[in-house]
Amino acid sequence: MERSEHVEDLVQPHRLAVLPAAALLAAAALTTPTPASAAAAAVVQAPKVLKFGQATRTMGSHGRPLRITPVGVYYHQPTWKYATKPRNGYFVAIALRVTALSKPESMPPLAGTSQLRIRQGGRVFTFASGRASSTPWVGRTPGTEVTAHPGSPEVIYYSFDVSQKGGVLEWTTPTGMTRWQIPTSNAGKATHGALVDAIADYEGR
Repeated sequence: MERSEHVEDLVQPHRLAVLPAAALLAAAALTTPTPASAAAAAVVQAPKVLKFGQATRTMGSHGRPLRITPVGVYYHQPTWKYATKPRNGYFVAIALRVTALSKPESMPPLAGTSQLRIRQGGRVFTFASGRASSTPWVGRTPGTEVTAHPGSPEVIYYSFDVSQKGGVLEWTTPTGMTRWQIPTSNAGKATHGALVDAIADYEGR
């Protein structure tokens, strides 16, 4: 009996040494993200970039469904000596076609339930960046207060003051994010008439 008790005493410390290591491994397994969960997190943080012109669905200011489609981009560097110049490099207008899907509806306010921005590399530009509120077309082209009716889409304009051409347009709502690649040159010529007229009016031409 004495011999068996002596053997048990020798074995016991080894058992105690193994248990903490096992516990650490189990804890690490619980806290370390699996490849699948890491991939899912990446999708949430950076959804696929759509082509400019692809539509997405969102909720309007009264909670009714809207379909929004980016249909135009227009870059402008004022040459008139009295014109307000962009602080970052370029004024750009993003034209969105807004379609009401059930009842009349307008776009949600950017400062409320949604946020629209342009990302260029490590920089982010919003409607409040630089001198975006002083573009020649602000107040002269349809803004977000326009109400869209079913079967009668409206084109509205968002203005930005950005450092270069191109980038990614990001639209974030409580239900998620949509991203579009922005063309590096003026696109959607059908939407430029209102902008050109606004610029001419602003510059007195």
